[in-house]
Amino acid sequence: TGHAETVKVVYDEEQLPLSVLLKLFYLIIDPTSVDKQGEDEGHQYRTGIYHTDPADAPIIMVSLHELAKEELNPLAIEACPLIHFYDAEEYHQDYLNKNPGGYCHVPLAQIMWVKTIDPMSDDWD
Repeated sequence: TGHAETVKVVYDEEQLPLSVLLKLFYLIIDPTSVDKQGEDEGHQYRTGIYHTDPADAPIIMVSLHELAKEELNPLAIEACPLIHFYDAEEYHQDYLNKNPGGYCHVPLAQIMWVKTIDPMSDDWD
């Protein structure tokens, strides 16, 4: 179908600028992995950044350019406008809250760490 499994991220640009949010995202993915994150494999598991506001496109592109300078291998992150978005089934909503031992390619310790940092400081970067 060409679909990608993704999440909808709602944020306040004044509290957490997109450029910072993207840096946090890069910490939990393998930006060079093609059609795979963690144990999830297939084209629907490709890594992407899909925006709804055209003003976000240049911020995303600059961020990817900066990330590419840090990586030894080419980036495999798709970046484009969002065409369609469908909510996942109810059993997938808040999945880790409903299934504390459930699988996620992001280690729980890393999820907890992100909750403790001040994204506006340079201490975590």
